[in-house]
Formats: sequence, C-alpha cells, structure tokens
Amino acid sequence: MIFKIIKLILFILLIWYLSEFFANSEGETSINWMGWGIQIPTDRFVLILILFSVVIIFIDRIWLAFLNFPKAAFRRFEVNNNKKVEQKLVKAFLLASHGEFESAAKEASLVAKNTKDKNLGKLLSTHLDVFKNLNENSTNKKEISKNYFKQLTAESSTAFVGHLALMRQAILDKKDINEILEEAEKAIKFEPKSKQILEVLLFSYAKIGDVTKSLIYLNKLKSMKFINHKIYQNIASDLNYVCALDYLEKGNINSAKNHLKEAFKQKPNHVLVSIKLSNLLKGIGSKTKSINQLEKTFLLTSNHDVLDELSKKWDLKTSGSRVAKAINLLGKKSSQDIKDDLKIAIACFAVAEKIWGEAEKLLTEVPKSKLTNKAYQAFADIASSQNNPEIVKDNLEKAANATEGFNYFCSSCGNKNNKWELHCPKCDNLSTINWMKMNDIEMQDSISLSNLVPKIDKNLISY
Repeated sequence: MIFKIIKLILFILLIWYLSEFFANSEGETSINWMGWGIQIPTDRFVLILILFSVVIIFIDRIWLAFLNFPKAAFRRFEVNNNKKVEQKLVKAFLLASHGEFESAAKEASLVAKNTKDKNLGKLLSTHLDVFKNLNENSTNKKEISKNYFKQLTAESSTAFVGHLALMRQAILDKKDINEILEEAEKAIKFEPKSKQILEVLLFSYAKIGDVTKSLIYLNKLKSMKFINHKIYQNIASDLNYVCALDYLEKGNINSAKNHLKEAFKQKPNHVLVSIKLSNLLKGIGSKTKSINQLEKTFLLTSNHDVLDELSKKWDLKTSGSRVAKAINLLGKKSSQDIKDDLKIAIACFAVAEKIWGEAEKLLTEVPKSKLTNKAYQAFADIASSQNNPEIVKDNLEKAANATEGFNYFCSSCGNKNNKWELHCPKCDNLSTINWMKMNDIEMQDSISLSNLVPKIDKNLISY
C-alpha cells in the first residue's frame, strides 16, 4: 500500500515537472501525415500525449478486469464458502464445549457435506463420531468428554474450545477454584477478548484474594465496554478497598491511601472505605480532612458506625455535646429524602448516650410512615428508661412489623447480611453487598460462577 502511494506521488511530481518545463519553453510541434498537417504549441502537445496515455492505461485496466472477472468471482465465492465452513466448524466445537453434543453433531455433519477438502472431511467424521457417542452415552459421558477436550487442547486450532470446555466442566463440578483459574488462563491466551473468560478470571482471582490481578481483568472488561458502569463502580470500589487493606497490613501507607481514595471515588457511600480513609488521614495528621470525610459519608448513608467514629474524632468532653454536634449536621447539605433517616440514626446515637430527651424529640419529628424497626426500638428504649412497660411492649411489637431501615443487603439475592463482605455468603455473587434500605434494592446482573458457565460467544459463531 505504501509502495503504491510512493509511486503515485512520483508520477504526479513527474507530470508537474514536465508541465513546468514545457510551459517555460517556447516552440511548436508540427505533425504532417498523408498531406494533412497541424501545428500546436509543444507544451499543449505534451499535455495531450500524457492524457491520452492515462486514458489508454485506464481502458486497459478495465479490459483486464473484465477478462479476469469470472476467475476473481469464483475465488471470492470460494473464500466466502471456506469462511462459512470454518465458522460452522467453530460453532460445532463451541456447541460441544457446552455439552450440546446433539447440536454439535448436526453442525459437524453440515460442514462435512459442504466442504470439498478431503482431509477436513476425514477429520470431521472423527469428531462427528465422538459427538454422537457423547450424546448417546449417558453413563460415562463426563469422563469421555473430559478426555476428548484434553485432546483438543493439543492442537492450536481447537485449543481454545478445549480449555473453555474444561473450565466449564470444572465450574459445573464445583472443582477447586485454582483448577478453574488454570483453564481460564490457558483459554484467554487464544481468545484475549472473550467476555466470559475475562469475567471468570475477574471473579476467581477475587475469590482467592488476589485483588491486584482481579483489578487488571476488571479494567480490561471496562476498556472493552463489556461491563455495566454501575457494576463496574461497585466492583472497583470493593477491590480497591481490599487492596488497600493488604497495603496497610504491609505498612505501605501511601499505596493504601491511593487505593482508598479510588474506592471512595467509585462509591462515596461505601461505609468501610470512608471509615478506613478517615482513620488513615487522622494517622498522618490531617484531622480536619478526617472529620470532613466521615461527615460527608454520614450525610449520604446515615450509618451508625460512621456516626460512632465521628463522635470519637470530635473529641468533645461530654456525651451531650457529641449529640448536639450530631444534630448540627442536619443543617449541613444533605438530600431531603435522607433527612428522616439521619434523624433516626442520631436518635439511636442519643439513646446509646442516654440523652433521652433529644432522642425522643428527633424521633417525633419523623413521619410515622418513615419510622423503621430501629426507630421503634429506640422508642422502646426511651419508654424503658421512663418505666413504661406497656409502651415498651407496644413499640417492640411495632418494631417487629416495621420496615427494615438501612443495613447490608445483597442487590442480587436480597439477602440481609450483618456485615460487608466481598462475596455474598448466600449467592456468592461478587460486590453485591451494599449499605442500603431493603425497599431500595434493585435486583441487577452480577458476576458469580453460577452465572458464568460460559455461554456460546456469538462474536465467534455469527456469520
């Protein structure tokens, strides 16, 4: 391509040079033939000659293209046909790797019928027999298929399918996570842009605690636009948090701080990130930043653990002054829909500090429709301090039937958890446990091995 461009440039330069030369040269050209004659300025004659040559070359090219059209058309047809055969073959192998042996056999038989390559036909008949055997053999299918897929890994053309199938079997058989990782790492070398394999690697490395590698695969999924932005933020925040904990354990404060800042950037309502970052900032002498960090998170989440940490950092002498400081936060910028939740959180804090009057005042300001189980529990504690057993009983009954306030819930299965974890203990999904209200749970797609048994990659088989 570059050579052709160079030739074109040289040709244009030559024409320009000749045009300039003859334009600046005086003289005429005479043509006499069979009694007929003509005189024309030499520069014009040369220009006509060049144009005539270009036309002749153009006509010659068209004529050659016309003569070669049947052969070129046949070649193009043959290439397209071979491509379709190849794609059908890939599809057959992929179907087999997903245990769909009957469909694989059908696809392989179609390929065998359409190919003119005898060697390919012979190869296909062998695979076809294996597919049929696997489909009909119900007793030893797992072992036969495993050996078959191991054989496929020996050839570069089928290695990806072989490793994909072995990885799939390891997931379905709930094998050791390291076995799954081994096959996934081998498969990704052949198909670096396979979404399913990248997700398996992301999940598996997170599962074994290698969050640095997990972050690498997460960012690859992001760069290829394979992952939902919200899911990406959740996972990125959680992985950076775990990574920061590792650095803190090793005494690498600077790296820990960078990862915590990134985690907070991705998810400002991540309670544990905020507390850990605040403690780190305080440790390096940034007390004001430490407090501001927690105040910002508290106004977003109304989390009682954040408020407890704040009360320690305010360094006030009396519990009453700490409660008063907490109440003052209500005047700071926060969304209107969380103000009632903030009042409940501060009221619970006041109850813990035995500031009964302030607690009761805050709770009575909250509309009854917004009162949570924690709010009624706080009412019961206040009544208990006033020796009103009937009111205590009434509020405890209301607490049992009231809506759940903020807590750690899984956005994938809805499970309530007592603490944050990287994987949900119930559904095993990655980065789905968040501090939220039960009513705010939005079920969403997530990443777990249960839904990562690779589906057939349409990008590999579409045609």
